[in-house]
Amino acid sequence: MKNATLDPSQLTFRDAVAEDIAFCLALDSDFETEHVWQMTVQDGADEIQVNCRRQRLPRRLESSHVADPVDLEIALRPDYCFIVIQDQNTNNLLGFMTLRIDEKSHVAYLQDIVIDRLYRRRSLGARLIHVSRVWASEFNLRQIIFEIPTTNYPCIQFAQSLGFAFCGFNDHHFANREIAVFFSLSV
Repeated sequence: MKNATLDPSQLTFRDAVAEDIAFCLALDSDFETEHVWQMTVQDGADEIQVNCRRQRLPRRLESSHVADPVDLEIALRPDYCFIVIQDQNTNNLLGFMTLRIDEKSHVAYLQDIVIDRLYRRRSLGARLIHVSRVWASEFNLRQIIFEIPTTNYPCIQFAQSLGFAFCGFNDHHFANREIAVFFSLSV
């Protein structure tokens, strides 16, 4: 698949509005991977041992990030961060990101980050992460925790390339009961 042309000087990173939700849901969030993260837990009397291992799949897995429209509506609230990338030449949305605050722990949870498939590999995701760090610092937050399904190995690689460090997992975190791995980044 060929990437579309893009003039970086014509990109706007802005707060989302309600009318953006349908466009965000229509972005091509499909991805392919030949690897997943496999989690194993050994629960002993005196210790719990967790192992995370990259596992090669017998065939390529095709999947997508499915954003929840209700969650996107909630993310429009002032105590959330919902940023979209808009191309001023075409007025098309190219991607978006949502974060929520946990005020007790002074942490932001990165829930969604989607770049339309045609516009990937142009540092747009990295720029969204930069925006998230600025936003989190304005709220005096300490960390950003990135919630990633173990099947989204390209996203795990993306997080690690930006300095996110593994900090835990939940074996039934998502609505589809998929395992989430958590990566943290200091603000």
